[in-house]
Amino acid sequence: MASIVNKDHIIAIYGRLGWGNLVDWLVTICLGLIIFLTTVSLGGVRPDTQLALLPLFAILLTLHGIWLAVDNASPKRLSHIPFLFVPALLWMLCSVHWFSPVAWRGWYEMIYALQAFIVLWVLSNNVRTRAQLWLLIIIGLAPAAFAIANGFYQFFQEPRSILGAMTDYSLELNSDLLGQATGAFADPNSFAAFLLILLPSLLIMALVTRLPKILRFLALYIALMFFMGIAITQSYWAFAVVVILVAIVPWFCFRRLKVCLLYSCLGVSVAALIFTAMVIFHPLFEKGLERAQSDEGEGVRLVLWREALHLVAENPITGVGAGAYRVAFNQSPRVSLADSPETPHNDYLLVLSQLGLPGLALFGIPSLYVFFRAFRRWRKEPFAVKMKHRGGTIMPPERFFLSLGLAGVISFALCMAASFILYVPSLTLYGVFAFAILVKTSFKRQMTLPVHRILRLEYFLLATCVGWSFYVLSSTKLEAYALELRASEQLGHVIDMRVHVAGNAKLLDEVLILYEDAVITDSQNADAWLGRSASLCQLYYRSPGEFEHLAKKAVVSAERAVEISPLYWKTWAQLGVARSFYGEADLAEEALLKALKLAPNSSNAHYYYAAFLSFDKERREQALISVRVALDINPKNIAARRLQQKLRIL
Repeated sequence: MASIVNKDHIIAIYGRLGWGNLVDWLVTICLGLIIFLTTVSLGGVRPDTQLALLPLFAILLTLHGIWLAVDNASPKRLSHIPFLFVPALLWMLCSVHWFSPVAWRGWYEMIYALQAFIVLWVLSNNVRTRAQLWLLIIIGLAPAAFAIANGFYQFFQEPRSILGAMTDYSLELNSDLLGQATGAFADPNSFAAFLLILLPSLLIMALVTRLPKILRFLALYIALMFFMGIAITQSYWAFAVVVILVAIVPWFCFRRLKVCLLYSCLGVSVAALIFTAMVIFHPLFEKGLERAQSDEGEGVRLVLWREALHLVAENPITGVGAGAYRVAFNQSPRVSLADSPETPHNDYLLVLSQLGLPGLALFGIPSLYVFFRAFRRWRKEPFAVKMKHRGGTIMPPERFFLSLGLAGVISFALCMAASFILYVPSLTLYGVFAFAILVKTSFKRQMTLPVHRILRLEYFLLATCVGWSFYVLSSTKLEAYALELRASEQLGHVIDMRVHVAGNAKLLDEVLILYEDAVITDSQNADAWLGRSASLCQLYYRSPGEFEHLAKKAVVSAERAVEISPLYWKTWAQLGVARSFYGEADLAEEALLKALKLAPNSSNAHYYYAAFLSFDKERREQALISVRVALDINPKNIAARRLQQKLRIL
């Protein structure tokens, strides 16, 4: 019987026998778990998910340290490319500490950026065989099966269906998204971007002569499923990106110019024809197109982009600060929207507006350098080589993987221009994966490490300490964020259902406990202090006669929030509300006017001031004026509508 281990101690697919290769496989599996679990948990957008997955990043760095200690490669070399992004991370850290008015939110983005850097570092140095790279590609494609299955189920059966997110409470799909498939994500845009990032790689696998015919046919079939998945998201920006991609992909697959032009034109024509037919013959797509053309649909991007550019013009060097785009937009004197946007739906403008020109340059220049270096390498690679022992030609592996990486990066870059990729951790990881393929195939590892037993132990200890230090520092921020987010959602539900006026008193107590746990976990989270103050104010309706002590605690919490973030309008607004309940009318009005000065176009800021004025009979006309302004800005402001009706009756 033939041995599975040859004379060079190599096993087919697995590779060389040895501790270094074994640990490298464990690193590959850990990377795959991170990508898979993040994707199937709503893309990792919930802090609960990130908190649950955080130990995997510490384990990943620990395994990397073990690999550095036991691998016998001589000389031991590491890639220098990840270090090109260290200045960008340092600039982002400076933004969090000195420039951002909402530093606790900047920390969340900093954590996600560090996670992406860890994955890039490990991918650039580990995953050293093609078999390991193929395993990661297969794992990366696996979540698409869950996403597409759920997307079709949402579209054809149950629109409210949504996958889990590693939480101990149920989640419901936003009613505004009903009729649009969201797959394994919380919104259709993220689902469309996920399929778009993977689509070019599948088309390349199907069209080039590299894989067996059965696998090429399977890749083509999956690509068609992706195409349908993108269609049922009804994200019309994604349709435009599909048209661009099908025009680009043939240039990676064929050698002759005429053939490339033919397939590009054919792909564009077929894609445009299919999308046009869907809009014409299916009522859901027709309604979706009408919605997309409205100011509340795809057209809102122009408003967001213009405001982002205004913010850049006002703060070209420092930007508004990491994590502060939403606050800056809410406090803009130029524009207002009913729903506060988290991002400008363009990640280039997001980075530019938050981190300024230096931030965009520090992230962009290394990325472009790697991309163009990889593109030059791709052009130099032979298109096809003759196969041994049988006729025909095949695309060489270097050109094949470069094609996959380049196409994936191009698709990722296009999605960044029209969506919020950087706010969905799993999508960022897919972009890092495609980028790492370019690094691995285009650059030699230039950092030579000395090999010695003591130094090997030091490498292991350093990697392990960095990994678990990252876990400890990040877990407190993410845990506080998770508690605050859950509490704010429950508080909003309590207020909407009027439970704080007449209902189960324990619900409000549970919310208050969550906020108190959040401020204990992270005392610099101003949103948690604001929520604690707001929930204490709601206790007024339970026992007005005994509220003075609680009102004082609400004021203290709001004052703490103001100390943390004096340029955030919500801290002043909540301070005004708390002081109003405490009976400090003059100080309350002063705080509310400060909030209005910071956010002159905020519907809620005008509502809070109107609610304060409504308690003074002589100023009710002024209160009516303020509540009308609040409703002009946001006609969907239910609280302002109720206040207006109350003032009209009185």
